[in-house]
Amino acid sequence: MKSSNLYRIRFQFGIFFILLCCLGCNQEIPERKVKHAILIGLDAFGSRGFQKAETPHLNQMVAEGAIAPFARAVLPTNSSPNWTSMLTGADPLQHGVYDNDWELDNQRWPPVIATEKGVYPSLFNWINDQLPESNMHFFYEWGGLARLYDLEGVDKVFHGDTGDEVFTNAVNAFFEERPDFLFIDIDEIDHYGHQDGHDSKSYFQSISHYDSLIGNFVEKLKDAGLMEETLILITGDHGGIGKGHGGNSLEELEIPIILFGKGVQKGRVVAKPCYQYDVAPTLAYALGIKPPDAGVGRPILEAFDPKAKSGTFVPMPVISPASGFYKQKELILEISADSPRAEIWYTLDGTPPSTDNGKKYEGPFPISENSLVTAVTWLENQSSRQEIQQYRISNEEGKVNWKYVEGTFTQVPDFDNLSVITSGKSSEISLDEIPHRADHFALHYTANLVIPKSGTYTFFLESDDGSLLFLNGEKVIDNDGSHSTREKNASLDLEAGIFPLEVYYFDDIAGEALEVSFVGPGIPKQIITTDFLK
Repeated sequence: MKSSNLYRIRFQFGIFFILLCCLGCNQEIPERKVKHAILIGLDAFGSRGFQKAETPHLNQMVAEGAIAPFARAVLPTNSSPNWTSMLTGADPLQHGVYDNDWELDNQRWPPVIATEKGVYPSLFNWINDQLPESNMHFFYEWGGLARLYDLEGVDKVFHGDTGDEVFTNAVNAFFEERPDFLFIDIDEIDHYGHQDGHDSKSYFQSISHYDSLIGNFVEKLKDAGLMEETLILITGDHGGIGKGHGGNSLEELEIPIILFGKGVQKGRVVAKPCYQYDVAPTLAYALGIKPPDAGVGRPILEAFDPKAKSGTFVPMPVISPASGFYKQKELILEISADSPRAEIWYTLDGTPPSTDNGKKYEGPFPISENSLVTAVTWLENQSSRQEIQQYRISNEEGKVNWKYVEGTFTQVPDFDNLSVITSGKSSEISLDEIPHRADHFALHYTANLVIPKSGTYTFFLESDDGSLLFLNGEKVIDNDGSHSTREKNASLDLEAGIFPLEVYYFDDIAGEALEVSFVGPGIPKQIITTDFLK
């Protein structure tokens, strides 16, 4: 009897434990909160681009929805790793897509979990497994995108030649079939970033163009009564710096994540750190499904929680024309902000502007000498991040000697073994004044640097592709090799005086950039101008 009672107790306890487990499982099943989820991914849509472009429709969506204004992409800041992280909720360590050279048949390491195709399961696979009756659409412009995912179960896949074609067809298909999940990829913005630069007028205008298309889409959803059951998430895969990306600067790393629609708290600025791999888990949360445990992303619940803390987002101003070398006597500057209620304060010497230091912007103004223009936007007693643009204005003969060669290089070449095609003088060590072909060339610069005061100086060498900096015959910075825009620095204790300065640079393919800057006693970080050359 004693043994029988013991078995009975154990059996009852076992049943009770199973029931508890089942109850726990039932509690873990998420509730579906929206009928439709829409992800709009804009290539090279960085935080700087969003702040500085005119985006009235996105601004209205932020006012009526939520934003994580400075979320971070994954490294490297190239398209393939970041598009993969966006739709898998995983880091490159988990999904295995490490850069744009990744191919399914040429992997450095396999994903930690994989579909039958051999890739990390994406949001499409989660929906297909957990909502098997769902309808999914995949519309994309960048030709390399589809290779990153297992699109088994996706009902409609469309590849367009232009962003407008992709967007128009995606919107039409949405209203025809009402999919549970729609993904739209737009590549065009990235094109202008590479062609003209990520601070160029054409880049900002491209963002504004898609702001208009998104605004029209939202109006159609409202007119059809669908916004009451729809969540829209808008983000980018990375930002950009100069004419490239792929490095580790904040300009390349920071992206906005905008949430709008059912359940999103009005005017919420998400204060917690957010990341590229939080996008898919957030959409999964809204659709009532669970991501794999192997991922690292978390849903951005603060966007939906009425009790969560809200930060303040103030867009940084735009100074135009963009910084650079101008061979003229005077330049007229304009400063604007993508907020009609904002005040703008600025300085011309690189010091942080405030109501106690600097001038309130009242209208366009002239500058006639080298200036480090720094501006901030003020709105509701909160300031934006600083916008810094350096203008170099000179009509004098240059103090920098340069030699130009051409060839296919993967590192800085030996100029002693090359035929110089042309040479001359420039006002600074940059590409602004030197005629050159689009790719495959190199330059050697020599100048005399004036150190006005003894102390510690930090030199910065930013380039796309490789570069070397020598001071007094000693190599100070090695930024060599084929790479996207990347900055390296080194600090030296220097006595006041004049020092021979040499910079070597080469361009391979896909973008070009060269800046030589320094910071020292009483000198804010700035490009080395004629003021410091002899």
